[in-house]
Amino acid sequence: MKFKKDNKNKKKKGLGGAVDLTPVVDTVFNLLIFFALSLNFAATSGSISVNLPKATSVEPVKPQELTINIDKEGKLFLDKNPISIEELTDRLEKTSDKNSLIIIRADSSVTHGKVVEIMDIAREAEFSRLAIAVEAAPPKEEK
Repeated sequence: MKFKKDNKNKKKKGLGGAVDLTPVVDTVFNLLIFFALSLNFAATSGSISVNLPKATSVEPVKPQELTINIDKEGKLFLDKNPISIEELTDRLEKTSDKNSLIIIRADSSVTHGKVVEIMDIAREAEFSRLAIAVEAAPPKEEK
């Protein structure tokens, strides 16, 4: 027995199930480029590389006026500008607003003495609000 298809009596039904994926691919590609570029800008916003120590009791601070960075070589930066100890002393003494918060961002490999020296300079310049920046550590497990 031989069966043949009878195409003459059947009506045509649409064009089939073809979907054009070009707009979807274009949209995904544009989103990929957008996110890649925005992540690149976010990663390079901090120009001074400081490996902060970790602490579990971290409180966020409001925007401050002065940030002192100490990198792993012991170099000082005041608001992202390189500065010497003498220049830092002069700049802090000339600052009129002694109520502004000074945040010290020291690399975890910097000696304790260097951080204390910077804190002492700020206290001698009559600044009373000092903070040390840390990185949030994961909470410790309770046993």
